[in-house]
Amino acid sequence: MTFFSFAKGHLLVPWLMFAVLIFGLEWTDADMRFASLLFNWQGGVDSWPLRGHWITESLLHVTGRNLVILFTVVVVVAIGLSFRVDKLRLYRKGFIYLFTSLLASVLLVRMGKSISHMTCPWDVIEFGGRMIHSSLFERLPEGAEFGQCFPGGHSSGGFAWVASYYVLKQCHRRYAKFGLLFGIGLGAIFGLAQELRGAHFISHDLWSLAIAWTSASLLYYGFFLYVPKVKRISVANKVSIINANVCDKAIYKL
Repeated sequence: MTFFSFAKGHLLVPWLMFAVLIFGLEWTDADMRFASLLFNWQGGVDSWPLRGHWITESLLHVTGRNLVILFTVVVVVAIGLSFRVDKLRLYRKGFIYLFTSLLASVLLVRMGKSISHMTCPWDVIEFGGRMIHSSLFERLPEGAEFGQCFPGGHSSGGFAWVASYYVLKQCHRRYAKFGLLFGIGLGAIFGLAQELRGAHFISHDLWSLAIAWTSASLLYYGFFLYVPKVKRISVANKVSIINANVCDKAIYKL
């Protein structure tokens, strides 16, 4: 499969959907509207009441993060065991791909946070903070602080597991959709928890999903679908030799 044919269904369509959502949020100012809705629903005045709640902080944030770390350790252990256990050897490449994709997604989001200027909801003036809220596509006013709260870090730990869709697609195709639902569902739960705490806007988490899906898709193509030019030439030569031998035998019979 060529990269273009793969990208049409796995990258182009998701990117178009993402672009529509992002520009829709920008045009309607939905980030601030939704954050205000959550803030007022909680009864917030100068802080977010659910910021330190045990469900959003201890359960969904801290425990959720530890759960993702545990899942990742299981994948690493599975890679190690695949060198000793015959039944796991067949899945070694899938485990390595999954770990690589998880790591790439999280690192890319971390890099984005280090260079972005967007603030967390709990830091902006409208919600009791002291910083100015600005769009990703706007320049900060002179002297304004960089927020470094974009993209959503916690949700990226969940969205990164969309890569399990590709692992299952390669190994057990009928279950692939469950891998996709698992990654999107886990990221959405983590993202909503952070939005309830005032840690992120919706767009922050949508960008994390886009990064996770893009890195998972590109790595899947590189791991499982890309055929180096040298290998293609080698296969073509073998086919030519086989065809030539077949023709020689046919002529000999004549």
